[in-house]
Amino acid sequence: MELVFQDSQLEYLSRILCETVSQEQTADVIIPDSYPDADRVVDAFGTLLVRSEECTAGSASVAGIVQAGVLFVSEQGEVECVQAQIPFSVRRDFSAEQENCTLQCRCALRSVDARPLNSRKLLVRVGISCTLCVYAPQKHTCYDIAEPAENLQLRRIELPLQMPLGLGERSFGLNEELELPNGKPAISRLLKCLYRIQLQEQRVVGSKAVFKGDLLVHALYEGDDEGLHAHEWSVPFSQYAELERELDDSDLQTILSLTSVETEPDAQVDSRRLLISANLLAQCVAEGQQKLNIIIDAFCTDAELAPQFDEWKVSGILDRQNLRETAITESSEPAGSVVDAWMYPDEAGKQRMGDKARIELPLNCNVLYYDAEGALRGKTLRPNVQFETELSENASCAVTEVTGGELFCAAGSGGISLRTPVSITVESSAVHPLRAVCGGEISPLQQESARKPALILRRTDSDEEIWQIAKDCRTSVRAIKEANDLTGETVPENTLLLIPM
Repeated sequence: MELVFQDSQLEYLSRILCETVSQEQTADVIIPDSYPDADRVVDAFGTLLVRSEECTAGSASVAGIVQAGVLFVSEQGEVECVQAQIPFSVRRDFSAEQENCTLQCRCALRSVDARPLNSRKLLVRVGISCTLCVYAPQKHTCYDIAEPAENLQLRRIELPLQMPLGLGERSFGLNEELELPNGKPAISRLLKCLYRIQLQEQRVVGSKAVFKGDLLVHALYEGDDEGLHAHEWSVPFSQYAELERELDDSDLQTILSLTSVETEPDAQVDSRRLLISANLLAQCVAEGQQKLNIIIDAFCTDAELAPQFDEWKVSGILDRQNLRETAITESSEPAGSVVDAWMYPDEAGKQRMGDKARIELPLNCNVLYYDAEGALRGKTLRPNVQFETELSENASCAVTEVTGGELFCAAGSGGISLRTPVSITVESSAVHPLRAVCGGEISPLQQESARKPALILRRTDSDEEIWQIAKDCRTSVRAIKEANDLTGETVPENTLLLIPM
């Protein structure tokens, strides 16, 4: 006789590729003829723009540019700025022949530096990291017997899995006029603009992924007082992306990328306003808990059961934590005053230590300052921040986001001191190998030569599971528990049991 199951479909998104690729790109920048010769480089900066993403069967790629800039001091002591467009591209193949794949990519600028090759040529180098995650819709048939016969014993487990359930994407633009506050000198010449996206709130409402945040615009300019000044504005936004279905009570994870940006002073001679036009791409993942009920073993108390098993693997997110630390570092050279500073988080390193993971995050902080003699200089400070998190035996973890707070940088006779809060998001996940009963054949027991006793006594030699005892003796778990007044699933060593047969 064959076991008859009811089947149901488990629908979810499988992350079939998640890989971080780091690379360095360089570019030679020729100083225009209208510019004076360069004496020394004092600052390098950049903005990463994602221009295209593509996902086909077995391949994922992303391409973009880094809008890089270099500040240098001429032999006459003037500050000049030259710019370069540095392209990058990343491609990864994956073995799964899966249709309807969706790529989500998080790209970050890890470092920017420059040096003069001669008085008319500069070498610019940028470090880039791209994390490519490919999602594919999956279905798996699960088997169950809602009302088993009394002689059929089923061992079930309930596995709560946090899994991706829905994706959404939205492109949107921001166009704003940024006003300088009173007391700030007007803008004679804009030297650089940098941008940072901060996510303030995200949630799922029905079939919409709703998110709010700010685009931080950081500018360095030469004022009408001929001095160098830095200022930062915050441009708020509130948007939503459509999901494939309603997923209320899901957690939302949003990746925000700049796809284009332009900032320039208005047409006034001594401008007090900057005009910004930016386009952003939001990629959203709604994650929810799926309760997976499966039968992992079965036997009959009065017959021979040969079960059939279905084996597969499924990934689940175990935990997501926000960890915060403060980065502190100092330089030893005396300095007069700090003009500007900007931080680029580098690639995080991970080390497992027993049930913990240690994460070390290097930072590249470019500092523009005046030295003790009043000359404009540039320096890169490289503090390290360390974090620790609990990690189960079969789990792995990854840093999915790095954000920095307000950067405090001061100069003095002892050098430059830098302090900044750093927050990282650490995601722990695991691959669960599953083995579930999906069928089976029931056949009669062979004739026993002796009469079967109604009750036996048995002493456990070690800690034993009640399920295994019941299976060995062809009785039910419930009967053993009731006869011995047991509530747990395991019997301690050296326990005398009454086993109804």
